[in-house]
Amino acid sequence: METTVNYLLQSGLGLLMLYLFYVLLLRKQPSLRYNRLFLLLAPAVALAAPLIRLPLPLADALPVAAAIPTFQLPEVAVIGHSESGPGATDSLPLAVVLIGLYTLVSLIMWGRLAWQLLQIQRLAAVSVPLEDNGTEASVLQTEGHSPTFAFLHYVFLSRQPHLTEKEQHQILAHELAHVRLRHTYDILYYEVLTALLWFNPLVWLLKEELRDVHEYQADAEVLSDFQANEYSSLLAKEVLYTTGIPVGSYFQKPQVFRRLHMLQQHGRQGSMMRSLLVLPLLLVLLVAFSNNRVRADIATTLAKPASLNEAMENVPAHKAAAIPSIDSESKSTAGTRTAPSIPEKSTPVSNPEREIENSESGEAVVSPNEKARPYTYVEQMPEFKGGEVEMLKFLGTNIKYPKTAQEAGMEGLVVVSFVVDTDGSLYDIAVLKKLHDDLDREAVRVVETMNGQWIAGKQNGKAVPVRYTLPIRFAIK
Repeated sequence: METTVNYLLQSGLGLLMLYLFYVLLLRKQPSLRYNRLFLLLAPAVALAAPLIRLPLPLADALPVAAAIPTFQLPEVAVIGHSESGPGATDSLPLAVVLIGLYTLVSLIMWGRLAWQLLQIQRLAAVSVPLEDNGTEASVLQTEGHSPTFAFLHYVFLSRQPHLTEKEQHQILAHELAHVRLRHTYDILYYEVLTALLWFNPLVWLLKEELRDVHEYQADAEVLSDFQANEYSSLLAKEVLYTTGIPVGSYFQKPQVFRRLHMLQQHGRQGSMMRSLLVLPLLLVLLVAFSNNRVRADIATTLAKPASLNEAMENVPAHKAAAIPSIDSESKSTAGTRTAPSIPEKSTPVSNPEREIENSESGEAVVSPNEKARPYTYVEQMPEFKGGEVEMLKFLGTNIKYPKTAQEAGMEGLVVVSFVVDTDGSLYDIAVLKKLHDDLDREAVRVVETMNGQWIAGKQNGKAVPVRYTLPIRFAIK
């Protein structure tokens, strides 16, 4: 759920940037083919951009400490059960409600599209075919108050006694241009997008922009056979329009005034510089999303159990010399949790966001006014009193699943970081991976209750502070 929401937010941000780019730089440009292509590709680019990862050289610029995970305790699972029985009210998880709402509205959108297509099919069945006009389009004469519009290879002509024969030919030429340019496929493409992404208003706005471009293109085709001033007069006469089936391409639409403006631009060339500015915009989107992915990967690495040797594989060679090696043959004993052996001059690290600080002697520099910087691995790791089994029992007894989070259907992983001090007390308790305010607070609270329940870790026989991470997974049954 969290991943899906992040993806939708990123793709929505990308679509917003593309839409603003079009409105500010391209909308009034007479580069109609380019504008049409831009509007068709914008949703696809916005949906694909968060999934593309550029090979950015950001990892090398990170502090070495950020590449080294802290020692991770076993994951603790907290299971919440839905209330049932007399007097209890069952509440659906928020994720289920949202998915149900999305599905319902999406089905309504699909049904709306199917109904429009059925209406066009029925209209084609009762309309009268006109004589062959020398094109691939089928021209049908409609009865009643049906408007003039084009759909696929059909052109539906309404009876318009208020127009002259020449004006009627201009309208027919306009609709035939829609057929030749295959505008219906663009419209169906956006109808599918709005059925899938109905919650994003930018998709609806882009669809309207594309319809405008369709009209501009069809108008430009008409001007190849008719005078601009005559056609402009026809458009002005048709300002009072009749709304028809939305899936078609209509001659009478509310963008008539914009069409009149674009007719004045006919024959002019659009700015090539404005068109090329989309390239740096795409680069900015890809770099921004890739940078966000790098940060997410770092956070994930810190939340995953790993050995120092595994971390060393990703550390540049020029920095690896500052990190002590690990004897892979060292194992944990039954009585105490013992980390792999570390050379005598091992360097403590404060947390995943601080750099390793080495003096000439290999010792960390600690000012008199601050605590000694905690180690990540030491010869004898800190241990919960009674061992790991007792620690898990303690956590299982003391962790409570917040009711508000259960009612909201919040599930997932919270990762808490803390330092076991030389006297067994805990400090610097922080949430590395957040999930929900109540769940985060509960995770911090239960770690705070472990204060004083630890046996300090030792390096060279001396008690030293050591940093741990504790993953707590909340799940609902």
